[in-house]
Amino acid sequence: MILLVLLLTATQAGHAQRVQGVEKDGLCVCEVNSTIWAFPTAKYEGATQLLQGCEVSLQKLQTQVVMSNKELPKMQATLENVTARLQRFQYLNTHGLYNALHLRQVSEELQELHQIVSQADKDRPTAETQKLRKELQKVQKDVEKMYTDNVFNLESVRERLRFLNNRAQTCRTIPDYFRSKGYCSHRIMSNISSPLITKLSPFGKSYISGAWGRDTSIEGEERYWVQPLVNGHRFGNIIRYYPSFEDFMAGRNHRDESIAPSNTHTDAVQGPGTILYDGVVYYQCYTTAELCSYNLKTKKNERVKLPEAGVNNKFPYCYYNCRDWTDIDLAADSEGLWVLYATDSNHGNMVLSRVDREGLNVTHTWKTRLFKRSVTNAFMVCGVLYATRYVDQYKEEVFYAFDTATGLEDNTLSLPLEKVSAGIANLHYNPTDMKLYMYNDGYLLSFQAIF
Repeated sequence: MILLVLLLTATQAGHAQRVQGVEKDGLCVCEVNSTIWAFPTAKYEGATQLLQGCEVSLQKLQTQVVMSNKELPKMQATLENVTARLQRFQYLNTHGLYNALHLRQVSEELQELHQIVSQADKDRPTAETQKLRKELQKVQKDVEKMYTDNVFNLESVRERLRFLNNRAQTCRTIPDYFRSKGYCSHRIMSNISSPLITKLSPFGKSYISGAWGRDTSIEGEERYWVQPLVNGHRFGNIIRYYPSFEDFMAGRNHRDESIAPSNTHTDAVQGPGTILYDGVVYYQCYTTAELCSYNLKTKKNERVKLPEAGVNNKFPYCYYNCRDWTDIDLAADSEGLWVLYATDSNHGNMVLSRVDREGLNVTHTWKTRLFKRSVTNAFMVCGVLYATRYVDQYKEEVFYAFDTATGLEDNTLSLPLEKVSAGIANLHYNPTDMKLYMYNDGYLLSFQAIF
């Protein structure tokens, strides 16, 4: 009996194979070509390698997921920190740098600048004042063109007005005693020495904010002083002074003078921007945008308003960490008394005004492009504004200068300034001995300015 056996096997071509069987000894014998059943070793090895590759990729992915889960909280914390730090500058987005200035306001500023230049040209006519008048006329035409074309580029005009105003301030009549003499002919400092004095405040290290120095005395009187802040390192009403350097170093023969009846009196000190100039203490008045003075001889207080000056931690010194209540800072040099602050109209950038000590009024004002929150402190030397920035806990860097004589700015300086602690509450220059005085988290330091 012939049996037909149909064997269906998968061949390389994917077809079934028909095989005819033969009966032999009661058995059905078939001859089958077994080569079509050969095991696909190459394909198997390829699939195995592919599987191993997938396993490696999966392990890498699992590792990345685990690492991401660990890093995600850190990234979230960093994002929240950056968001909190940027929150301080939100005012720029709402009513500062990025809002178009009203055209009428620009016109008013232009008119005011016309008056300043006209008066300067009348008091002391020079080629510079004539040039300023012509440039102002050109700006006036540009502003009028804005009215007619309804095309505004107000920020550009405002920047031009700022630059012209700085030049105009330099052209205005300045008393002879306000002019640079001697070493100030070099204008820019070339270096700063290592600390000449490093002394703990007589009030103790817990008084981390305050000011100290030598009296900027016209008569050359050697009087050293320290003014600490209390109540959250914000207010003060006492200034301690010593009759000589020896007394100061030995901590003897001092006198504590009350500037105001209490720390919360309207004549009390706010912030560490204090300075002593020829027997008169100058400082920011309690919680207001005003400059106060207290005469050590007459025991009288006076004050003058600083228009638009930001106060109460609106524009403090910051950079690395903000130093609270440093909105208004006083400075003195061979050219007089200065007050440093920032305003909304100048977009939070530093403004420096020269103060007439006789009548206690602001006579000249320069506007810079240096954002006040981007520096740790500032001081004046020879009519030049210098600003510092944080390097590390033991070093600062003087990186910026603005010359009131030319209205020019330089942010390429790199003058190292040593310190013993991270925070700087006060830093000012004294033309009497050509030294810088720093109140450094309760430590009192002094340096020699080198020209």
